[in-house]
Amino acid sequence: MKTSPFYFLFISLLFLFLDTRAQSYEQISVDDLQRDYIIYLPKNLPKNAPLVIVFHGYTDNAKNVMSTFGMNEVADINGFAVCYPQGWKDKRGDNFWQVGYYIHKEEKVNDIKFISSLTTYLQNKYNLSKQHTYITGISNGGDLCNLLVCKTTGLFKAAAPLLSCIMKDIFDSCSNAKSFPVLLLNGMEDKTTYWAGDMKNEQGYGPYLPTATMVDFHIAKNGGRLLKTDTVMGDLKIKGDYTIRNFFNNPPKANRVWVYTVKNGGHSMPKYLNMAAEVWKFFSLY
Repeated sequence: MKTSPFYFLFISLLFLFLDTRAQSYEQISVDDLQRDYIIYLPKNLPKNAPLVIVFHGYTDNAKNVMSTFGMNEVADINGFAVCYPQGWKDKRGDNFWQVGYYIHKEEKVNDIKFISSLTTYLQNKYNLSKQHTYITGISNGGDLCNLLVCKTTGLFKAAAPLLSCIMKDIFDSCSNAKSFPVLLLNGMEDKTTYWAGDMKNEQGYGPYLPTATMVDFHIAKNGGRLLKTDTVMGDLKIKGDYTIRNFFNNPPKANRVWVYTVKNGGHSMPKYLNMAAEVWKFFSLY
């Protein structure tokens, strides 16, 4: 029996509907500004499910990081909600997060308040867990994670700043930050976020700390010790294409610090690592 072509069109449209209905574009008003975000809710999501918030990088956007990072697929398997907030546009017309860059000194947007308000709003609106909300971000979005770790208490359970830094002004105000589980990934040859930092402000963003200092800060806050080191190999044809993972832990507090050092890595995540899955593996410990 020959199948009508309209049948295939119907099936295609049905699958398109099923694939997209868990995802919606929404807004919330904060400081009289309409702030945008995307929320992804896997089918059959239970009440009190965890929430993962993913921050895009500078000049990027929520839709693109959702498409490229792969967290929705991890959420489908593991049963948690994902939110992708949208940064505000700066005077250049680029999306950004207010984390203390000198080029954004005149920008008045308060992203700590935005993300804090959005987190509570989503937890209440979608019956999500208030004890299991996590943050991760890339580049400028990773810097926002570092800022939120310093400036919030009790709102988030763990953080995974990727390709990130801490601005010196922010770091100097973080002495009272609480112990907090953190996964960090940076590339040693990054030409955007320098591994050695930029304390002389050669790039114009403002002074920021070396990666090693940022790592030591988190380890000291958590009181952890190195328990294990391993290496994840990339393309064996490319010399130095690998990532060293150092796992720090303080068993009494159980606040871990995982440090991913990408040898010869630039300002992008290595393709041989599924970082969305790696991040969730870390978050799921909490």
